[in-house]
Amino acid sequence: MAPADQIALSAADETLSPVDLPVGEAVDAHPLRWTSVTIAVAALFLLMTNAVSIRDWANDLTPSPAQARFAAAAEEWVAITDRIGLGAPRATLHGLWKKAQAARFGDETDAQ
Repeated sequence: MAPADQIALSAADETLSPVDLPVGEAVDAHPLRWTSVTIAVAALFLLMTNAVSIRDWANDLTPSPAQARFAAAAEEWVAITDRIGLGAPRATLHGLWKKAQAARFGDETDAQ
């Protein structure tokens, strides 16, 4: 190798990482695949456990025939996930949040 090639090669191996990484080894050969899988898993998890938010979003859209069909499908999806118990964790957390939101301390009165 020519000296200029060696300089270019060593500069390409330099990173800003504070960790000494092995030279020439890829840490992850497929970062786009890892990212895609992570996003897909998160989206599926939210689709399965947070159907109420999808329904609420569908109901907030501008009324139209397409929105009505989407809202009906979202309502059906909420019923399905609730029937098989996938909505229970969200419902529990929502109930705890509402209870904490309604908590009053001492002589505090409702500001509304």
